[in-house]
Amino acid sequence: MRSALMIAALLLPLSPCLAQVAVTPEPAAPTEGVQSDISTREISIQSNFTGIEILIFGSVDYSTTPEPEKAVHDVIMVVRGPSQPMVVRRKERVAGLWVNGEERVFPTVPGFYTVLSSRPFRAIASAETLKELGVGFTNINLGLDAAGDPIEQTFRSSLIRLKQRAGLFQEHDDGVTFIGRSLFRGTVALPVNVPVGLYVVDVYLFRDGELLSRNQSTLKVNKVGFERLVYLLAFRYPFLYGLIAVLIAVAGGLVAWAVFRRE
Repeated sequence: MRSALMIAALLLPLSPCLAQVAVTPEPAAPTEGVQSDISTREISIQSNFTGIEILIFGSVDYSTTPEPEKAVHDVIMVVRGPSQPMVVRRKERVAGLWVNGEERVFPTVPGFYTVLSSRPFRAIASAETLKELGVGFTNINLGLDAAGDPIEQTFRSSLIRLKQRAGLFQEHDDGVTFIGRSLFRGTVALPVNVPVGLYVVDVYLFRDGELLSRNQSTLKVNKVGFERLVYLLAFRYPFLYGLIAVLIAVAGGLVAWAVFRRE
């Protein structure tokens, strides 16, 4: 009996120590991610608007880049404007005259589309990943025809070429620059004919071809002043806009007739 009590007395002081020796899991290493923003969230278009450049900037959280010169990350930026339907017509020569021929309707065409990347984006990720993210002219979602089938490549290429010529579709393989180990930036030029509406800016972070993180921002482009009034009349109240235009034309003609008649 005495020996049992002695053993119990020896174990009691050790029990608190044994309770503290519980194995705790090591905290998980923080994962790399991307944070981004744009220099402005709203652009106002007036009569003196001649285009504008916006700055897209960001950083890589918990970057594992050892030195600024040894970048291990790639960044792709995609700017998409509001979508709208567009019609592409093929020109045909009939009796010596060029007339509109066969046409195709694209239901969802971005009013503005730009891709910036730290190096050629086709070398950053696989073709499947780029298609899934909609990166590059060949991967833009322009919608399907009435039968639910993809529209012919000739019409698609013509649409993209026309958008490029207007400065509304752009690709820049060296548009993203890293500053130090984790900071990066890129600039996008919005032309004078940029459409109004809500723009979406997506920033993707890659490493060894794998998508690590993405971040999204929005930009609003609006017309203000007299330009906004004309825009609203033309697109929301077309009948009233046409009536006012006819009245202005008639009034101008009457004034000109009165002036020249008096002379």
